[in-house]
Amino acid sequence: CVGRGERMELFGSCCENRDLKNPDMQRGERPPTDDMEPRAVCGVGINFRADKTGALFVSSLIPDGPSDQTKQVEVGDVLFEVDGRPVHRASLGHVSSHLLGPPDSKVVVCFLRKGEMVNVTIARKPIPNLMSVNRLNKSAAE
Repeated sequence: CVGRGERMELFGSCCENRDLKNPDMQRGERPPTDDMEPRAVCGVGINFRADKTGALFVSSLIPDGPSDQTKQVEVGDVLFEVDGRPVHRASLGHVSSHLLGPPDSKVVVCFLRKGEMVNVTIARKPIPNLMSVNRLNKSAAE
């Protein structure tokens, strides 16, 4: 059984999770319909690496991905804001919750580059392996 502290928003606890009106379904489960399609979550095509302070740097761009196509994002740019929300040194979960979104939706990403702020509008697209963050070892960061 799931402990009381664990979240089971869609299905309730594992002990009492049958829908009483439809015993073949779990509580909160929706019946399948012909028009249901999985929602695509899309990204901006940037690989980040974190330095020892937690700042996220652009380590590479996905070739021909949304950010690469803008010709405005450069390796070494420091992620600073997403849609006006500060994300500098934020957790990857926080950052990805702002960078990922529906297909073709636009996001304004602000980078710090050589002491200047650079705003780039990027249209999200399907990206394999959406985002990765690598910690630099101590010698590489210095």
